[in-house]
Amino acid sequence: MPPVITRDRPVAAIDARALEELLAIRAPFDVLSSVTNDQVALWLSDGSAYAVGPDLATATDGFLDALVDYAQSWFDDLREAPNHAQNRWLAMRIALHAGDREELEHAVFGD
Repeated sequence: MPPVITRDRPVAAIDARALEELLAIRAPFDVLSSVTNDQVALWLSDGSAYAVGPDLATATDGFLDALVDYAQSWFDDLREAPNHAQNRWLAMRIALHAGDREELEHAVFGD
């Protein structure tokens, strides 16, 4: 997802690690899961991203895709929607890591 800078307000450059620390406080990835014999499901507690797979690796890949899709949708359409406007910091946190899959996975799931 490319960065978008508009001319209608000032912008600032900030170290990505410092920004991640701030966004992690404001928008933690509260990932919930369900595991059965033949399915793994992962979702954010607010329901904004969800994925299911036959194993953890497949569910994880799908979940990371769902996060990036959600952030893109948020920036494109959902930011004005009353039930999504509060996810600004979440969308920013996802966007910060969306260009590096390993980094996104680490931000979401930790070590």
